[in-house]
Amino acid sequence: MTGRDLNRAALSVLLSISIVVGCRALALAAVPATAPANPAFVMPDQQREEALPKGDAARGEDIVNSSCSFCHSLTRGGGDSAGPALFGVVGRPVASIASYTYSGALKQHAAQTWTPRLLSDWLKAPSHFAPGTRMSLAGISDPGQRADIIAFLQTLHEQPSPTEHSP
Repeated sequence: MTGRDLNRAALSVLLSISIVVGCRALALAAVPATAPANPAFVMPDQQREEALPKGDAARGEDIVNSSCSFCHSLTRGGGDSAGPALFGVVGRPVASIASYTYSGALKQHAAQTWTPRLLSDWLKAPSHFAPGTRMSLAGISDPGQRADIIAFLQTLHEQPSPTEHSP
């Protein structure tokens, strides 16, 4: 190998490295390495879902008994009062109790089912979830408290009879 060949090889390596470094710098300048904490705009079908924390049903029961039981029945067969009965709410279609007169705002969500995620969205800000709702709750901003309430609401359901589990 001659000196001329060594120069060509060294130049090729140096140009390759320069191109890779230049492309990387250009890419970092064009696309930031991190996304902003709060995007300026999110497409409706691409909304980011925050993970729901694990709730404590005992704490949720305390919250529900002190805040919700004035307007909602919590027992099986309990009638509706200012708000619909909450027994069996998790897994029930929204605005589906025939004996209760729901607001038009909540009836617009009748195709949905009360999942833990949907209940969390509702409890966070009822007037944002269903603008025009009659629910007087301003909202619960603490995700831990919402998770506790939802954990308790999940305990309010029919217990399967022992024969339902038999083979």
